[in-house]
Amino acid sequence: MKRCLRRLRTELHHRYDESFEATKGRRECAFEVHLRDRLLEATCDTLALAEACLEELRRQEAMFYAPYKPGDRLLAEYQVDRATLTRGPYLIIDVCPDKRGGFHYEAAELTKKGAMHARRAPHWLCPRPALTMRLSGAPVWEDAERETSYYRECAQTSRVLAFERGDLTLFQAVKVPLRSPIFRRKDRTSI
Repeated sequence: MKRCLRRLRTELHHRYDESFEATKGRRECAFEVHLRDRLLEATCDTLALAEACLEELRRQEAMFYAPYKPGDRLLAEYQVDRATLTRGPYLIIDVCPDKRGGFHYEAAELTKKGAMHARRAPHWLCPRPALTMRLSGAPVWEDAERETSYYRECAQTSRVLAFERGDLTLFQAVKVPLRSPIFRRKDRTSI
């Protein structure tokens, strides 16, 4: 995948060079200009999609190595000045890769009934020596169980679509002003 990405980046540089070289000096055919622009656009879109695919492969690798998976409920224990502070419970939403090859959890804080807090944004839980995580044995409210199963199903579906099928419909193009689109992974529960 990395080799494919390098080729696409080289191709994009060639397309830019062609585009700038063609604008020097002489008058061009309008069809040729539009075709060159379309090639440049298509190469930019393909490169963005390839980068999203590589990021998804890294995410799947991080999820494979992570001891806890999306949908798990955790308690976090911090060591602060010889005292242990317990925080949580948390619901793991996603496992994200780090730049250095590790991973961190995207987690949401839970209420006493086990549902996600409505006003608190998800935050990161980074595994490190001062942080100990363990599964929470707290009872779960029936409606909160749907959130847990949703994140589990999304993780399993993305694994099947990424590794077994290589399905590019896993990604959704997001239009950004003055740039080529960015591709983001869609949460899907069905294949």
